[in-house]
Amino acid sequence: MKRVWCLYRVSSKKQVNTDDDLPMQRNACHDFVKTKVNWNITKELSEKGISGWAKKADERDALNIIKQGAINNEFDVLLVFMFDRLGRREDETPLIVNFLNQNSVEVWSTQEGQRNTETHIDKLLNYISFWQSDGESQKTSMRVREAKKQLSEQGYFQGGAVPIGYKVIETDKIHWKNKERRIKELAVDIDEAEMIKLIFSLYVDRHMGYRKIVDHLNEKGYRNRDGKIFGVSTIQRILSNPIYTGYKRYKGFGSEEGTTQPYNETLRIVSNEVFKQAEQIRSVRSDKLKDQDKAGIPLAGKLMFSGLAYCKYCGAKLNGNYLYRKQKYNNIDNYYTNIIYRYRCSLNKGRMNCDHKQNMWGAKKYDTIIIKQVKEVISQLDLKSFIDISINEKEAVIKQKERNIKNIEKEFYSFTKQLEKLNAEIAKSLIGESEFTPVQLSGAILDIEKKIKKSENIMINLKTEIENEKENYSDVNYIANELNDWESKFDSADNDLKKAMLSRVIDKVYLGKDEVDIIFNLMLKECLQRDNSGTSV
Repeated sequence: MKRVWCLYRVSSKKQVNTDDDLPMQRNACHDFVKTKVNWNITKELSEKGISGWAKKADERDALNIIKQGAINNEFDVLLVFMFDRLGRREDETPLIVNFLNQNSVEVWSTQEGQRNTETHIDKLLNYISFWQSDGESQKTSMRVREAKKQLSEQGYFQGGAVPIGYKVIETDKIHWKNKERRIKELAVDIDEAEMIKLIFSLYVDRHMGYRKIVDHLNEKGYRNRDGKIFGVSTIQRILSNPIYTGYKRYKGFGSEEGTTQPYNETLRIVSNEVFKQAEQIRSVRSDKLKDQDKAGIPLAGKLMFSGLAYCKYCGAKLNGNYLYRKQKYNNIDNYYTNIIYRYRCSLNKGRMNCDHKQNMWGAKKYDTIIIKQVKEVISQLDLKSFIDISINEKEAVIKQKERNIKNIEKEFYSFTKQLEKLNAEIAKSLIGESEFTPVQLSGAILDIEKKIKKSENIMINLKTEIENEKENYSDVNYIANELNDWESKFDSADNDLKKAMLSRVIDKVYLGKDEVDIIFNLMLKECLQRDNSGTSV
């Protein structure tokens, strides 16, 4: 009596009612054994969701059991539905068959009969058979990857984590693999989208850092999708994900990192301007942190100009400082503690770099002086004139560059015509009908190709510059919106927002004895330079 072990395998746990499902394989093997005299099934092994191509032999538990059983002489025949159930790797599966044969185990398929390795011809046939199976697996993998790649490029959802702010919905389009399924896509989740807008607002408008945003959300009762409190990494991912402007990122399927699906307006939650501002803030903060310098970044302290204030005499950044002072209530013997905040020059200790006597500046006094000067400067700006002049200048620059592109295009067209003629002349030269030798023509062709390449590069650069100039339109409008009614917005803001607003118009503030020097940032400088008031910056 021959002892028979059966192996059944499907590549997916979802394979049912197909030609490769486990019940069908089992029935086929049992029917095959009934046709053999003295065959008896003593063990059945099955693998669910195991790829015979992606998984190596030593990674498959069932094959390891079969190998050990063959060594221990526990069975005489290994039976499979088809040999590709044994495996699809041309570099491994023939060796498995050979190993079993060497341990006196016959290898059979219900569809293809017995597989031997006694002769070189048998071994060659084995290799060819499994080589074909390997090729089919690779082709299947390529088809699946290409289908998923195309669906991703078309904007359909291909699995993975759903970004906060969105949900998955089914479309009317039938799935490419299973006709009973529908292709899915992302849609905005209205409730979560409001939270996303809040996160961007806290970061861009109030200049809150990741940790401060996390604390704000958690304290206000906001929770992640799984009901847990927010963490810093979640906020980082949200603020850097372009999906909130309508461009969903994806990777894999042979795509480069950062590939995005086509623009989809229905996925937009924040404007391009807000997202761009968030990117700029992240870039500035990242650079500053690398340099161990937090200039331009409002800190969490009580001082209005933390991170912006510098000593006029030595140029050192001023640190926050405070002292407690007991004061008496009016006409009462009870005392209360008053906290006085100050800016302090850490280098001014009488023995280091800063020798000036003043090393402390009262925050209340100097904050008031600086804010008053900032309000006076901004109130004098002619925003309408700034916008009109800036836009007119940018339009003039764009028109000039567009004219330059047309000139280069004519030049490019002329060069390509010359190249066509030279290539045609090569054929004549080879048969002796040209005035020029092939060497002369080759040199001329090489020279023309260099000119064509140079023209192409110039056109690419000019088109890029035009796109950048067009983006600057939004910058001009942003500056105008930011500065319009600035004083009123500032007076009604809380301290965090005030610090953020000041940091967007000021680069540095130098404090001296009863004086301040304000260095406005480039955004405000551009406005001031166009202003007819002659205000000094």
